[in-house]
Amino acid sequence: MALNGWKRMGIVASVVWILGAGAITYNSEMEWSSRWIAAAHVACDSRLTGDASFDAGFAECNKLADDSLALAFSNARLKGAVVAFVPVPLGWGFAYLVLFLVRWVKRGFMQRP
Repeated sequence: MALNGWKRMGIVASVVWILGAGAITYNSEMEWSSRWIAAAHVACDSRLTGDASFDAGFAECNKLADDSLALAFSNARLKGAVVAFVPVPLGWGFAYLVLFLVRWVKRGFMQRP
């Protein structure tokens, strides 16, 4: 199967989209989640008082932050994958639909012998 220039450009654009959109979405989701987790950790730490309960409370705050960060990693990976991979087949499908419609309309205007 020979690929013309448009298909080759589409493949390159698809690969660039997958890598770029996936990385940007993952990084922005992790940055946003990290800020909220850090703010929640600071708020949790600020409520701690006393010496004995402080250590136990601090450990609980750290565990909560670690669990939240693990969840944020998995959510960021999922969102990055969805943003990277879902638009590619939709874009190719839309391009072929437009191409089909243009050719169909063009055939309707052609003279018939």
